Parts: sequence; structure tokens; C-alpha cells
Amino acid sequence: DHVPEPIATLARDAIEDECVHALALGTDGLLFAGLQSGAIDVWDLETMQRIRELSPGDMRPSVYALRYTDGFIFAGAADGRVRVWTGDLSEVGYFATAAAASPVLALAGGDGELVVGGRRVGFWDVAALGGGESSMADPPEAPLAISMHRTRRHGTRMLNALAQWVRLRSVSGVPELQPECRRAARFLRDLMRQLGASDARLLATTAGANPLVYGRFDASNGSGSSSGPESPSVLVYGHYDVMPAGDEHQWTSRPFELSGRDGYLYGRGVTDDKGPVLATLFAVAELAAANALTLPVVFCIEGEEERGSAGLHEAMETHRALFGAPRLILLSSSYWLGETTPCLTYGMRGSIRANLRIESSRAADVHAGVWGGAVSEPLTCLAHVLSRLADPAGRVLVPGFHDAVRAVSSAEQNAMRRLVEWITDKEARAPLVTRTAQSPAPDETRALLFDQLMQRWRFPTLTVHHVDVSTVAARSNTTLVPAAAQASLSVRVVPDQSLDDIAHKLRAHIEDAFSQVVAHEPALLDTLTLHLDVQPVANWWLADPNTPVYRAAAKAIRDEWAVGVDDVPLLIREGGSIPAVPWLESFFAPHAVAVNLPMGQSSDNAHLDNERISLENLMHGRQVVYRLLKDIGDVIPAE
Repeated sequence: DHVPEPIATLARDAIEDECVHALALGTDGLLFAGLQSGAIDVWDLETMQRIRELSPGDMRPSVYALRYTDGFIFAGAADGRVRVWTGDLSEVGYFATAAAASPVLALAGGDGELVVGGRRVGFWDVAALGGGESSMADPPEAPLAISMHRTRRHGTRMLNALAQWVRLRSVSGVPELQPECRRAARFLRDLMRQLGASDARLLATTAGANPLVYGRFDASNGSGSSSGPESPSVLVYGHYDVMPAGDEHQWTSRPFELSGRDGYLYGRGVTDDKGPVLATLFAVAELAAANALTLPVVFCIEGEEERGSAGLHEAMETHRALFGAPRLILLSSSYWLGETTPCLTYGMRGSIRANLRIESSRAADVHAGVWGGAVSEPLTCLAHVLSRLADPAGRVLVPGFHDAVRAVSSAEQNAMRRLVEWITDKEARAPLVTRTAQSPAPDETRALLFDQLMQRWRFPTLTVHHVDVSTVAARSNTTLVPAAAQASLSVRVVPDQSLDDIAHKLRAHIEDAFSQVVAHEPALLDTLTLHLDVQPVANWWLADPNTPVYRAAAKAIRDEWAVGVDDVPLLIREGGSIPAVPWLESFFAPHAVAVNLPMGQSSDNAHLDNERISLENLMHGRQVVYRLLKDIGDVIPAE
């Protein structure tokens, strides 16, 4: 076997126990050698001479990693610091990694990005170093004052992470995809660790449910924030589970592959909720790297939101001490009212689900021509029961249903009129306006839009979602009398309705309607039985947009989007429900305030085919979170 021989040997004056731990090639034929003593030898490979020693000053921790890139030499040392020199060997300074006193063992990257490896892997934006020539003659006494944040340049790292996360088909409630859900959870946990989280782990929920991803970024040194179970914190809520893709032929691109077109990112979960979760995570990591977190930030990212947050309550109750005492619950799980005007969501309706099934005592379907008139008709009975739930105008007929609905104040009406005027004037092409504008008269359009928004946000509703019969044959064979029929429906509740009260009244009304229908039936060969399941799902949620936290969020939005109008962001409510939001506020009462900061537009198609989010919105949304949390200590005292 051929054993290669060295071309040349570089040797300095003998020093006892001196070792070379790292090497890096620079430009102009220079070789950098990181030594155990903490110094860096600079060799000219053409002359084979040692031309310079770069000294770290009085502190001389061993150099374990070297990287020459973008005209700078970076040296990672045993004390957790990365020291920086220019290509002309002038010292620029140093920065400390997230795990100070933990050695830097590897450096990689380029093109303005430095990857630092040690106990964790961190991604740092060093592009700002190239902004001008260094005039420092002496090593600085303090860390670099320039921005040394984990990479935010163009959001490359975040978009790469989003592409990998979207690829994981984390559809909750599908047994064969549960391994994908767990991979999605582990991916997020590992990403949190890479971005500098002091703690990141999976928390078990209930049997068969996906785990909750917990992460913590500690408050920066000198913030005065303690870390006890009752210390103030910021809680970020979101979810990594997604809805099924549905008919993939309706998608322009593959649903579980991130695709960019015309300024939009397409893929299942990009707007609900993987994109906003990552934008928030990277904003927090950026603040932590800049030593700018005045309060600890904890993440609660669940994997069962699309199925009613199964297991969330149990996990939070078991691990309550991990979350501190949140003063702010931050989420991004709603959408702008239009396409171009930023919004801030402060209210959502609650929801109750009900399933009813009417069964005949006979075991099977029968032929209508033979038995029709002699047997009961479950589907006809079901139709009669459903018809007694709401009138043709949609008003719910359940006795006492509207008794507790909070009266609409004149202030609410005026605010809604201003909102409608803004959206019709400034967002004429938004889907909300185009679908509503059935009249060319502006006043009529505004009046119709006003009524529709009030119905969607402010008043309760009842919706029948699905009606079915007992067998496949009964669905297609028009000669059969089905042996059973079932329906699913939901109720949306508003302030000040009680979930339990409305659920009780709905249950009693359905049972009464069924009894009345059955009482009018003639003597038949069989009997009917009602099976009814009514489940409260989510309470309504309503925040006060005039609180300091909401004013701070509004200011962050205006500053980031460079909007100098007090009407922006638009203060909006949602007709849908998020079970976790009112529950978390109640669980962490009395100081917790939830803020729903929408990043997506009204045309994002969440839950539908071709789900998307604007790249501009995602990047601005990240910076809105950065601005809000950067100054949150001025709003929420860290005490």
C-alpha cells in the first residue's frame, strides 16, 4: 500500500505541551492554526514562514474551531466565545454563544451566515461585519456592538425549516399518520434546541393523542426576571397538526411540499399554523441571541388543535410549573379581514357540537313498496326534528337560546360602521367585499356587509353540517326505508351565553321535538329511539383592545408596516372558535391576556385546497412579533 508522504512540515519554536486543535485556509496563501494556548498562528504557505500570532489578550482559552469566510477569520474557543479578525488580521471583537462557558467545537457556513456548534447548534447572521472597514487597533474590552443575531437575512433558515416541516404530513386523527405527527413534533423540538432554547421537550397528553411541544427561552441577563413557577412569562400558543389535504387533484402543487409562486408560499399548514409558529419562534430566538428578552418566553405547541385540543388540559395541568405565570398569551391563528390591511383579532365565538341518531327497532332497511306505511321512517322523523331547530331565516328556535346574548352597544355599532367603511373603500377587491357587493350602490353594499359581519361575529348561530342514513344501499337505492338516520350539527355561542346552559337547552329541545314527532305517529310495526350526544367544545373569547398589551401589539404592527394611521390595524373578531384560547386565559387567570396576531390574508384558503400565505406577510409577521416582544417589558413589569 502506498503511504502518502508530507509535502512540507510547518514547525514553530518548540513549546512544551502545545497542540494544534484547528486549521483554516485563508486567501493569499495563508494558513491559520488554532492552538491549545489560545493563540492563532498565521503561516504563509508560499514562504513556509510563520508571519503573525493572533492573540486573544489576557484570557487565553484553547481554540477548538476556525473558519475563514466572507473576508473574516472566526475562532471558536473553550470559553464559548467566537473571536473575529479581518482578512488583514485586525481584531474586530468577539461574541458569546447562547451556551456561554460551553466550548465552541465547530464552525461552518458562509455568505453572511455562521453556524456555531457546541452543546447546541446556532445560526448567526454575520453579514453586518462586512458593512465597513474595522478601525480597531486594540482588542475591544466588550462584546461586539454590531448585530450578531441568529440569521434573519432573507429568512433563508426559516424558509428551509418550513419546507422540511410542511413535508411532514402531521394530520391529527388519522392513525396511519400518527408517526408523521410525532416526527413533526420532534422536528420542532430539535429546531428549538438549535435556535438556543434553554429547554425543549415533548410532553405527553392523553392516550392516543399527539404530544405537546414545550420550549423555553430564558430572559436575557440583567433583565431582573426570575425563573420560578409564579414568575411572569410570555406564552406562545400554536399547533403543528394540520387538516387533510382533501382531493389532491384540486391542488396546483403537491400539498405536502412547499412551493413558491407569485410571492406566495403554498402547502398544507403554511398559514394554519406552521408558518406563523416558525415566524414567532425565529423572532424569539433572534431576541434571545441579541440579549433582548425582558421576560422568559415559553412555547406550547400542540398536535391536536384540529380535533378539539385533546389532551391539552391534562398536559398543562401536569406541567403547569414549566410555564410560569404568563402575562401574555400570544398566538397567530386567524386572518386579515381583507388582503392589504393588517388586523388584530380580539374576539371569537364559542362552539357546541351535537350528533343525533334516530334508530328503528327493526334490524335492517326494508323495501318501501312492501313495508311503506307500516314501519317507522327514521329519516322523516329526523327531518321533522331538524326543522324545529331554526326558522327559515336562520333564527334558532331553542327556548331561552337568546336570553343571555349581550346587547349590542352603540359603541360597537359605530366601530362596525367605521370598519365597514374602511374595508369597502380601501379593500374593494377583497373576497369579503366582492362576495357581498350585490348592489352597485355603495350604501346598500355597506349595509349588507354590516349585517353580515354582525351575524358572523356578534350573534349565535346553529348549523346542520351533515345528514346520513344507515347503509350504503339506503343512500343510493330509492326503494328502501332506512333503518336509521343521523345528523351532525354545531352551535356558535357569543357573550354572555354559557356553554353548559346552551348545551342543556339544546339537548332538552331536541329530546322534546323527537317526543312530539313520535307521539303523532300511528301504530306501527316498530319503534324509534333517539341517541343524542351534545358536547361543549370551546367557550367564546373576548378581549379588551384598549389594554396596554393590545395597544403595544397595535403599535408593533403600525411600526413594522410603516402605517401612520390610527385606524390600522383593523380591530376584528372571528366567527370561528379556538378552544385553547379562552381555556388558557382562565387557566392562567387573573393576569393572562391573549392576543391573536393574524399574519395571513383572507384568501389564504386555510383547510381548503391550495392553502397559502404571502411571503411578505410571513416576514413582516415575524418582525411584528420581534417588535412586540422586544418592548414587552415596558408593558408587563418583570416582577
